Formats: sequence, structure tokens, C-alpha cells
Amino acid sequence: MTSSWRILWCAGLSSLLALLASTRCGHSQEREASTDVAVDYQRDVEPILSKHCLACHGPDRDASGLRVDRWKSLLEGGEYGVPAIVPGQPESSFLLHVVDGTSDDLAMPPEGNDPLTSEQVEVLRRWIAGGALVPDSFRQSSEDPKRWWSLQPISPPIVPESRSAIDYLIEAKLHENDLSLSQPADRVTLIRRLYLVMLGLPPSPSEVKTFVNDSEPEAWERLVDRVLASPHYGERWARHWLDVARFGETDGYETNRERPNAWRYRDWVIEAFNRDMPYTDFVRNQIAGDALGEPIGTSFLVGGPHDIVKSPDPLLTLTQRQDELTDMVATVGSAFLGLTIGCARCHNHKFDPITQTDFYAMQAIFSGVHHGESPLPEHYSKTAIEQAAIDAEFQQWQHDVLTHYRNQVAGTIVWPAVDATFNIEVFEPQPARMVRFSIQATNASEPCLDELEIFAGQRQVGLAAMGGVASSSGNYPNNPKHQLDHIHDGRYGNDYSWISDTPGAGWVQIAWAEPVAVDRIHWGRDRKSEFADRLATTYTIELSLDGQTWTTVAGSQHRLPLGSREPSLYDQVGVHVSLAASQETFGQRLNRIRQRYQQLAGAAMAFCGTFSQPPTINKLFRGDPLSPREEVAPDFLEILGGLELGPSASDQERRLALANALVRDDNPLLARVIVNRIWQYHFGTGIVETASDFGRNAASPSHPELLDWLAARLRQHDWSLKALHRELLLSRTWQQSSLPHENGLQRDAGGRLLWRFPPRRLEAEIIRDQILATSGALQHSGGGPGFSAFVVEMENVRHYHPLESYGPEHYRRMIYQTKVRQEQDAVFGAFDCPDGTQIAPQRSRSTTPLQAMNLFNSGFVQQQAEMMARRLQESGVDLETQIQLAFDLTYSRVPAPDELDELRRFTADQGLPALCRVLFNSNEFLFIH
Repeated sequence: MTSSWRILWCAGLSSLLALLASTRCGHSQEREASTDVAVDYQRDVEPILSKHCLACHGPDRDASGLRVDRWKSLLEGGEYGVPAIVPGQPESSFLLHVVDGTSDDLAMPPEGNDPLTSEQVEVLRRWIAGGALVPDSFRQSSEDPKRWWSLQPISPPIVPESRSAIDYLIEAKLHENDLSLSQPADRVTLIRRLYLVMLGLPPSPSEVKTFVNDSEPEAWERLVDRVLASPHYGERWARHWLDVARFGETDGYETNRERPNAWRYRDWVIEAFNRDMPYTDFVRNQIAGDALGEPIGTSFLVGGPHDIVKSPDPLLTLTQRQDELTDMVATVGSAFLGLTIGCARCHNHKFDPITQTDFYAMQAIFSGVHHGESPLPEHYSKTAIEQAAIDAEFQQWQHDVLTHYRNQVAGTIVWPAVDATFNIEVFEPQPARMVRFSIQATNASEPCLDELEIFAGQRQVGLAAMGGVASSSGNYPNNPKHQLDHIHDGRYGNDYSWISDTPGAGWVQIAWAEPVAVDRIHWGRDRKSEFADRLATTYTIELSLDGQTWTTVAGSQHRLPLGSREPSLYDQVGVHVSLAASQETFGQRLNRIRQRYQQLAGAAMAFCGTFSQPPTINKLFRGDPLSPREEVAPDFLEILGGLELGPSASDQERRLALANALVRDDNPLLARVIVNRIWQYHFGTGIVETASDFGRNAASPSHPELLDWLAARLRQHDWSLKALHRELLLSRTWQQSSLPHENGLQRDAGGRLLWRFPPRRLEAEIIRDQILATSGALQHSGGGPGFSAFVVEMENVRHYHPLESYGPEHYRRMIYQTKVRQEQDAVFGAFDCPDGTQIAPQRSRSTTPLQAMNLFNSGFVQQQAEMMARRLQESGVDLETQIQLAFDLTYSRVPAPDELDELRRFTADQGLPALCRVLFNSNEFLFIH
């Protein structure tokens, strides 16, 4: 019997024991809810529960299993997600079934312990049948889940206006512990700390000199503002968020294939931080950016690993999909709410007020989201002016075609023969809510359609992500490449197409909510031109408003036969008067316009997911995909308020509703969680140490009033993260010295009370960037596809071999290094880099021999030491001057006389490259102080 089931047994019942223990210890005994009780609870029921609860775990049982000791937990259930007790209904009470032996899944107490006698079982049965009466005080002790501190409304303390609130609240806690803030750090330490924390790069010697010599009172404030305006700020802070977003540029799992356009999300995050996108917008765009003009933002949802190896085994297929959806739900919960929602996949959450129904309601929001690339709006690859010019030219072509077509003799075939790659159907605008494409003949086998695109002017309608619903005469069975959902998912190619289940025939239909004037349809068999079979050769296209009355607007009757070389409308010259000098045919004009569109859209792809009409989501018994229970509608966590969505809501409607719910004023978690993350990245540890868990199993905040003040301040400043940074940077708490003293070490060795600025080792990326900056090799070019740290063996299962030599293309900042899942940079991966397989809210800070070996002997570091040595040699022939410059570049200070003497002797004996390697390995270089 698993311990988790024992916890279920004990956790719900121990709540009753806790109550009885307290009443025996002198607390007033509460009146029973009824006086005519057949079973006396304290006399008859409590001894049974007490004995057999202890039998499950003994007196040393894990107390963490007792944290759900609430009356509510008995009524709602735990591990199995079913009520343990249904008052008045013993036959429906799971508790009774597990103690009387009638449960197929569980028997309690577990094997090896004395079972309940039939008389004891009868006592429990009679107690439940009588209403499972308990004292009023126990019912009331089942606290409102919102009473947990993180779920309560944000309540900032009142602080003196004349003082920094941060310093006031930090000092208050320090004074309680007979401590105080340390003295301010010197200016050299301050500017170096500022640059490393905020930019991830060291200040140049000239920047240090300018600040040190600036005697104006506003010198620090001006420096802070310049740093916040630097483009390197986004590069530094985006790296933190990418850890939280489990960002990677490969799929993971055994194949670990590359995601060529995943880098766009990295660049999007950098840009969002640099332009100080309000945090609420930042959140909403990552849930529903496709509806908000920021389509790259939804890369967040599909940023996790994805198993692309499929199987005919239905259980494996269902489990893979469950894992994908669980990753989305859990990441949203952890990143934005600080809640471990994923723990409710198989049962109600053990500690937090999150039910299994909550989990599947959240899953229903994302059930239309799939891993994959999507085309981006054209302005991501070319300018909006270019796009508008092509749109105008196409509209003119369409106008000319219709004008010319209307002048043809009725019944004359004027359109060219169908093409396997691309066909366009142009007709007079017709109001419609649905389109049906019916096929009567093909050139071979069952008909195949690759993306049926419907237009009303320049607006595309019917996409799955926009609420379009597809139906068909029948679908090709047992092939994941050819699904009905693919007919309007925005993806091109044979792998994302629909095939009928009938040779030579079939129909497919797309419907949408509101009537629009449809005037154009694009279709093809394979838009990537790889396949030409299964092409529809005889077909009709119809429009309808109600699904009853249909109007034919296009079809093969107006096209030349397949393979015909006869002239068609495309071979005629029909040019608008403004272009009368041109002799292009309609076909030539269309091909030229199509090529220009392809040039615009060719590079505009991003791994931001694909979207379809969400399928029904069911609650799964114990998380088993083969054990579905009741249907669950899309919704938010009950504890944070509902979404009022129906089961027919489109994918985009669901995600947009969630995006708006996350940023509602009555959600206290969003602000608390992000200000805590910001605090963590400044001071090394958050006010709440468990940065992605604000639930009952998490650490308590060290400064709860400060956390709420910061959260309220973020809201007051319109969710500006830069304003929050500025508040922290201007505080005495941030500017104090990091030097230790005996009183502080004795009273608070870990520095949680912040009696000094906490020193800490830099992250891997910043160590590498700092080495490049110091050697003079750093390339500041930002954005675009990253550089690789590996030689990739392009087998079906990718093999990644670390580089053995490096060139200028590898000298960019490490955030631009392609992030390969399950692999690490050969040199800097040893410095606790996340591998991208799961969310990383905090990085560990290990100290290992491999780190020292890599920093001293690796080819990369030796190369950079040689480059830095050449830089020093170029500064002058005097060794002392070279050593002083080396200190200036690495430490931002001059060497002390004893340091200079020792290093002069060392360098004379070992050479400048050895000196550089020593400096690269020193704590002063590797730490923020």
C-alpha cells in the first residue's frame, strides 16, 4: 500500500483527532450539532480513528501528511478525488468502503496492522448514516482557503513618506534582531555591482572613472537611469525569465530535434524588458498574444519539451498529450501564480485549495494549443509599407479578374486547370457563415486538401484559433498527419493536411460565428509542392448562412481539364488602366504577387504554437487517460474566480479569458510573485525563498509587509518593472557594503535579514560574458538566430558534440547561444545552468572541481586569456602598467602594493596569459559583492 494512500486515510481523520486532543487539554467542549445522536463521537468514534490512524504511520509519521486536516478535506476527498465522507450516505462514503473491504483499490489499515472489527465498522457506518456529526468548532476550524497569506488581498503597510519604504521595513526587522544596515559600499564596488546585477557586464575603466569622480549628489541616480536605458538590461533580465519559462531551442526527449525559429521568443522577451512592457501586458501576451498583436508571446505556452515520437498505442498517445497539457498548466501556475497546479493532475492538491477539477478546467483552456511553428504577420519580416503595397496590388488583381470574368460569354471555361500546390477562387462577395468544399473526382485515391483558406477582403476567417469549426464527410483513419483539424490550423504541407475516407470523393466544411462577405478562397493539395497525387479535379465550393441553403460560388466547371494546355483567363492580358503599359497576363501578375508574398512571409515563422478548436476535456480518474470521468468546462482556479466560459468557447476565447483573469485586480498572486522574483535576482534569495511556490508547503516570507508594499508599488507604477528596479537600486539596503562582521554572522549567518548586501557567485552566462568583455572579444550584436556550442550529428536522433575551437561567431553574449535541451555548454554548463527540461525558478550555486578545471584549462578560457594578454601588451611595454590594466578590466580597481609585487614576479615567470587565467578564476571576478 503506498504511503500516499495512507496519508489520505490519516490526513482527513487526523483533523478530528487534533480537535479532540485540544478539547481534552482544557479547551471548552463544544455542543454537539444534535443531542439525539445514536453514536457518541468522543466515546465511540474517536478511539477507532485514533488507534488505526496511528497504526498507519506510528507516532513518527510524516507531519506533512497532516496538513490537509480540515473538515472540507473529508467532504471533498484527497488522493482519489472523491469524498471520503458523504454525511447521511454511508454507501457513498469512500472511507467506509476502504475499512470494510469493499473497495477494489484500497484496504485500510494496510497489511500488517490489525483490521477493524465488524463492530467498529458498524460504529463508523452508523456515525456517517447519522450525519457524521462533529462539534461546531471543528466545522468552523476548516478555515476559508483564502485566509492563507498569499491569497489574501494585498495590504501594504503605512510607512513614513520621508524615508525609503524598503529601508524602513528592512531596518525594522533588523532592529528586532539587534542588527542594523551596514555602511554604504564604496563607489567602485557600487558601479561594478550595478553593472553585473542589471546588465550582466562589467563597467569599462572609463565608466568607473567617470562615476568615481562625479561629486554631484545625483550621480548615483543618473547612473541608475543610464543603466536601465541600456539595451543590455533586456539581455540580462530576459535570461532570468527564460529560466522560468523553461526555454529551449530543441524538442528534448530522445530525438532532441532543433526548433529553428524558437529564438524569436528569446528576442521578444529581451525587447519586452527593454521597452518596459507593463508586466500585465507581458503576462497576457504570453497566454493570448495572437489575439493581442503579439503572436510570438504564445511561445511561452509551447516552450517546454515535446515528444515527437508517436506510437499506434492509444495509451501512449493519450499520455503524451496529457504530459503536454500538464506542462502548460503547471508552467502557467508556477510562473505567474506561484502555485503548483500540476500536483492536482491525479487528485486534489495535498496542501493548497486546488481541486482535480480545477486542474482539468485549466487544461481545457489549453486543449486547443499544440507544439509547432506558425506564420507571423508580415511586418515581422518586412515593413508594413511593403505589405500594404502588395495587398493593394492583389486587391487590384482581384478587381480586374472579376471585371474581366463578368465580360466573358456565359458558360465559357476561363480559369486554368487545378494546380496541386495552389489554387485561388475569386468571386463576388457573398455573406456567409460557412463554406463547403465538395469533391467528386481526383487524379488518384482519396482526396487531400492542405489548408482551406477563406477570405473576406484581406481578413482571413474560419481559422481554428479564431473559433472556426471543421466537419467532414469522413476522415482518413489512423494517421496523425492527415487530420480534420489540419484543414484550418494555419500550417502548410502534407504533414498537416486532411484526407477523406472515400476514394475519389468527400466533402469538408468550415463554419464560424458571425456572417462576413466572403470573396476569395485559397486551396491546394500540398502547399509545399512535394506531392501531386490525391488532387481534387472535379469539385464545387458553396457558401451558406444557415447550413440549409447553399450557393455555389466556384468549382471545376469553370476550369480547364487537368493537364490542358488551352489558353485560360490567366493567359489573357487584363490590366487596370493605371497599369496599361504593362503586358503581363493575369497569371503572370498572380505569380509575381505570390512570389512577393512568399518573400515577405518566408522568414516570418516562430515556434509559438498552433491552435485548433479545443476538444472536450474530461476529469481523469487518478490521472489515467483511459479512465475518463465527467466533462470539465474551461475555467480558472475556483479560489481565484471563474471565467464564465461555455464548453463551445473557441481556443482563443479561452486563452484570452484566462489572460484577463490573471491580471485582475482581485488576484493578489500575480504582483506578489513577480516582485519576489525581482527581489531574488537582486539579493540572491527572494522574500519568499520558494519563488514558484506560494502555497502551504512553501517557505514563509521573511518580510511579509515589504512584499506587500512592493506588490502595491508595482501596481501604482502601472506594472513597470523598471520603476521597481529603480526603487530597489536607490535604497540604502541595496547600496550597503557586502563585508561581513561578527555580530551579523552570529545572529543571521545566512543574511536573510539583509544586514549586508549578500555576495554571491555569478551565473554561468555572466561569467562567460565577462571573460569576453575583459579580453576585448565580446561581440555586441544582438537578436536573430543564435550561435551553436555544438557540432550536430544530424541523425534521426540528434547527437551534440561540444565545439573544440571558437571564432568570432561564438563571441556574442551567451543568451544568444542556441539553448539545446539535455546538453550543456562544455565549459560553462558546469556552473549550474538549467537544461531547459523544466521550470527553473532558482539556480543552485554549487562548487565543484570541474568548474575550476574548466575555468583554468579549457580551450575557450585559454584562448580568451591569450586575447586578453595581447590587449594588455598593446597598452604599453611596462609590466606594471599591464598588471594595473588587467586589474582595471577584471576588478575595476588598482592592485594593492603587495598584490602588485607578487603578480609582477608571477607574470615575469609564467607570462601574461597565466596572469589572465588567475584573474578569471578569482572570487573577486566570479562574485557579485
